[in-house]
Amino acid sequence: MSAVARRVSPVFLIALGVSALLGLAGGSGFNWAAPQRAWEILTAAFLWTLISAAGTMIGRFFGERVRRGNWRRGLWIAGVQSFPLTTAFLFTAALVADFSIIPVAAPVCYAGTLVVALSTGVLGTLTSPFIK
Repeated sequence: MSAVARRVSPVFLIALGVSALLGLAGGSGFNWAAPQRAWEILTAAFLWTLISAAGTMIGRFFGERVRRGNWRRGLWIAGVQSFPLTTAFLFTAALVADFSIIPVAAPVCYAGTLVVALSTGVLGTLTSPFIK
């Protein structure tokens, strides 16, 4: 087993798989639904991906016992736990939708992920029950 495989949490791998499945569901709307409805399906699936990202961030904050005020660690966890899920979502959605959604969806999805990652990272660090 490689060193990278030993460091990846099974919970994170489950969230990554769920995000990929949500991407398949969201991207498939472009094959069978009207364009407006397809964007609604993609947006709804992406919101579930953001919920999954926030949940894994909160779980990792408590699992690693991040101390209150440890900004570097809190923001690192936020980035590492959220952006790979968005990438898996967008990649699988683009595979199903023939990559035509990337120019429009990628900036919106990554901006939404940045907002969720920063807010969860800051709030997780500010409200941590683990005191220095």
